[in-house]
Amino acid sequence: MSQVVNSPEVTPGWSLRPAPSRSRRAARAARRHPVGVFALLLVLLVFFLAAFGPMVVDDPNEISMAILEKPSSEHWFGTDGLGRDYFARVISGARTSIALSLSAMVIGGVAALMIGMVSAYAGGLFDLLGQRIIDMLLAFPGLILLLLVVQVVGRGWEAMAVGLGVVYAVSLTRLIRASTLSTLANPYVEAARVLGAGAPRILFRHVLPNMGPPALIYMTALIGGAILAEGALSFLALGIAPPTPSWGRMLADGRTLWQEWHLSVFPGVAMTVAVLGFNLLGDTMRDVFDPRMRGS
Repeated sequence: MSQVVNSPEVTPGWSLRPAPSRSRRAARAARRHPVGVFALLLVLLVFFLAAFGPMVVDDPNEISMAILEKPSSEHWFGTDGLGRDYFARVISGARTSIALSLSAMVIGGVAALMIGMVSAYAGGLFDLLGQRIIDMLLAFPGLILLLLVVQVVGRGWEAMAVGLGVVYAVSLTRLIRASTLSTLANPYVEAARVLGAGAPRILFRHVLPNMGPPALIYMTALIGGAILAEGALSFLALGIAPPTPSWGRMLADGRTLWQEWHLSVFPGVAMTVAVLGFNLLGDTMRDVFDPRMRGS
């Protein structure tokens, strides 16, 4: 008598295929989001110039007798009113802008995460008073609040990073608090409480990982906003003090010599490319991480 061996049934139309590799998934994502690939290339270019550009160009603060020369083979972007090579100053300005933007993003992001998560978890009077203070700060226009902080902290890119971090923390706290409240309502958080998990474990083990995508998307856009904010403060003579090269300072200096077109065009183009790259990258990240945007 033969023994019948039961074999698993295979549903017609289905095939057992191996999961695609990471390279194939990356290539598929690149085909779906070509704008995001373009934005990523722009961002990588800006980071590359910020990291290695000042090492290969001349001293951006070296003064010469070649004053206000037009772009040429010797000075690709021309020179400014003190004879300084404008190409070296634009390249070196990338490091200043990126250092300022990343520092402001880290300061604002960490402060917003701490305040938003603790406020949502504590609730009660602490949450009520904290949110009313945030509402009061949000009533000020961002530039006015930034001017106030810069006047208190001082000048320099470090002081500007602190000021921008405070401004960004005020606007980002609301997003973090809302995401924390929605995460705390999940059953696994209640199960962790029943098992005796304390507040630090719940916040950093269960709540914080869910803050990643929305906070990262928002903070990516803030990097471009920090570059524009530095330019705005430079126009008000409250930006980074000379002779440190920065795109905003170069634009502010170029407005007094408007007939010398290269003094405004090249730092303006550099600032536009950087802001465009970060903004487009933030939009692409929103499309990738937001389930409601997939397939649209």
